[in-house]
Amino acid sequence: CRDNVAEFGSPFVRDDQTILIHSYSRVIMGLLRRAVKQNKRFRVYITESRPDQSGLRAAAELQELGIPCEVVLDAAIGYIMEKVDMVLVGAEGVVESGGLINKIGTYQIAIIAKTAKKPFYALAESFKFVRLYPLSQYDLPTYRSDLLSFKEKPGTTIDWQTELLRNNPMLDYTPPEYITLLFTDLGVMTPSGVSDELIKFYLD
Repeated sequence: CRDNVAEFGSPFVRDDQTILIHSYSRVIMGLLRRAVKQNKRFRVYITESRPDQSGLRAAAELQELGIPCEVVLDAAIGYIMEKVDMVLVGAEGVVESGGLINKIGTYQIAIIAKTAKKPFYALAESFKFVRLYPLSQYDLPTYRSDLLSFKEKPGTTIDWQTELLRNNPMLDYTPPEYITLLFTDLGVMTPSGVSDELIKFYLD
């Protein structure tokens, strides 16, 4: 599956581009690896991707491939976006609307990319297409609240841990209007094309 995604996505990677990627994604690594084998020269910005700093893992792999890269703070996306030619993100799930469930921070990157008129591409294998139609961030099926470990000080009367963790999920939802195209093992799709594929899956 990943090889097919890389095959469909590789024509979009061109010489002298600057690409922004978010977090760590095996399917994105596969695409960039293929581009290197095709002797394409490009640069990559990688988000640090808190809270697990998974962007550092991506940076290490890119350095091994000889790809010029730089890790940027999650809060610096707006600052560096004008230097970027396109954004690539993976997906934990692609929902019925063609929107994405992915690592926290994806949504804000998509908003900034659209404001800056930069293409925002998502890469996903078709087995990640899911029958789900979230209307907001709080409709996601997975909600992680164990990311921080603040402890109450003696004598406090407020449950700081509960209050602070409530708004620190691992995933967010990116609506389809922020996504330029999806690169999948079934081909290059618009977000609306995902709905058609889901109908085929569940009618078979």
